[in-house]
Amino acid sequence: MGILIVPGVIAKSQEELDEMLDKVKGRIERIMLDVMDNKFVPNSSLEFDFIVPEGFEYEAHLMVSNPLEWIEDNHEKIDIAILQVETLENIGEAIEFVREKGLKVTLAQNPETKLEAILPYLKDIDNVLIMTVNPGSFCVEFLPKTLEKIRELRKIDKDIPIEVDGCMNPENARIAKEAGATVYASGSYVLKSSDVDGAIKKLKDAVK
Repeated sequence: MGILIVPGVIAKSQEELDEMLDKVKGRIERIMLDVMDNKFVPNSSLEFDFIVPEGFEYEAHLMVSNPLEWIEDNHEKIDIAILQVETLENIGEAIEFVREKGLKVTLAQNPETKLEAILPYLKDIDNVLIMTVNPGSFCVEFLPKTLEKIRELRKIDKDIPIEVDGCMNPENARIAKEAGATVYASGSYVLKSSDVDGAIKKLKDAVK
């Protein structure tokens, strides 16, 4: 399994989005677009008809109350849809809907959600995302208890990519890797750094 560092972008305007993407252009393969509607989480982001440049693989972390409606309107902008299981009435039907749009599927869950919610669907999806903070903003409080879910999932499936999202600085990324993570979404640590290259290098070194 390859190791990926994925900057997470929270943006209120196209100008803000462009500025963040420019910071990591040519340095990163994949970008996480944090989409928030101020309903599922108490924040908003990318609630406009945004444009994304070529040169990145894009995953949309859909922290919204109606993710399938968002995908219907925006699927051509992204490569991977990250669905929070808490927002889905029928997980199987949601996976099928995303597949029909030609996208890869990641199932995500909040810290308090039991791992069992996603286990029946592991063979139907491409990735799992475990939130290591309560979602809705850049780094708040890293929750070490979430590491146990990562360990348990890695025992169950030795191959599926496990992404972690929330306060991914080098120390937290290192312990997440030891638990079994392979993809590291890092928003503020990378994008708010005065030395983006240095921040990316430190993260990569921590999870080698």
